[in-house]
Amino acid sequence: MKKFIAISAIAVSLFAVDYQVGTGFGRAHTDKYSGKYNFLNLRIGTFLSKFNLLRLEVERSTNYDFDNSKNNLTRALLNLEHEIDINSKITPYIFIGTGYQWVSNNDQNAMVIDAGIGAKYNVIKNLDLFVETRALRDFGIEKNHLSLLGGLVYNFGGEEEPEAAPLKEEPKVIDSDEDGVSDNLDKCPNTPVGVKVDKRGCPIDSDEDGVPDYLDKCPHTPANVKVDKNGCALDSDGDGVADYLDKCPNTPKGMKVDKSGCAVSFNFEINFDTNSAKIKSQYMEKIKKFAEFLKQHPDIKAEIQGYTDNKGNYKYNIVLSEKRAKAVYEALLKLGVDKNQITWAGYGPNNPIASNDTAEGRAKNRRVIAKIIY
Repeated sequence: MKKFIAISAIAVSLFAVDYQVGTGFGRAHTDKYSGKYNFLNLRIGTFLSKFNLLRLEVERSTNYDFDNSKNNLTRALLNLEHEIDINSKITPYIFIGTGYQWVSNNDQNAMVIDAGIGAKYNVIKNLDLFVETRALRDFGIEKNHLSLLGGLVYNFGGEEEPEAAPLKEEPKVIDSDEDGVSDNLDKCPNTPVGVKVDKRGCPIDSDEDGVPDYLDKCPHTPANVKVDKNGCALDSDGDGVADYLDKCPNTPKGMKVDKSGCAVSFNFEINFDTNSAKIKSQYMEKIKKFAEFLKQHPDIKAEIQGYTDNKGNYKYNIVLSEKRAKAVYEALLKLGVDKNQITWAGYGPNNPIASNDTAEGRAKNRRVIAKIIY
């Protein structure tokens, strides 16, 4: 008994952290000889972590019933206990361990193992009432012990958490538009929710065109380019080429333009049969529309260009293409177009728009188009 008390004292000196001491009284039953005995329990333990406790226990009984005789029983146990945190005054726990027991008046000293469950109830600060049940296996005579134990434990050591200092109430910051910039610093106080802002609280305008990014449909406009309300470069003549790139800023609406904003040709094209300069009736409506366009825009001049496929003699094809161009030219004059507004020319098989290796391609190349001239 003195040996285990000494061991307990050494254990306490080794663990300079939170530790626990306690005592209790229990009643045990065995499955052999109908044994029943009372015992006193002394325990001391140290917390390995917040919820894990290593505890050394010494138990003593003077009425251990064995082989129809009363014996003294001394038992030492080393158990690992795990507490289950449920944020309550009651703390459940489980434990498991091993140890050794000494029995007087016979040769039944033996190793033991045990496991059990219990619960602690916090009575006052650091003082807990505990109750636990334990199953223990005695390897001396292969006896099982089931016990119920209750008692008190007291917790020592550990630093108390300092009381939290009262928080200083910070002055309330008002940010009405919730853009992250307080009202007293916000130069744009009514920014829509979710819009990125600069340190002044104003919507970001990456290309600096005066239209903030969240409204800018053209976010990468070059510097100093005039833009519309959508942040896009102005296109005064509506030809799809912005003014700052447009070399022909007054192109009439509806005219096809190149990347410089200058007209290439009016969307006018008619086709001819092989070796023919006769205008098909199906194209007369298109010629009428082109004539109306020219009359509505007297400042526009156009060259009527005739073409052929590559079949036959080159010189013959030049003449044939001229006949085709002249036929359209004369049709436009009959429709009231000023002769000073249009000219005609034949280019034979030059400038094909499709392959001459197929009938379909050659049919496309037998054509007359109008090229706008400034």
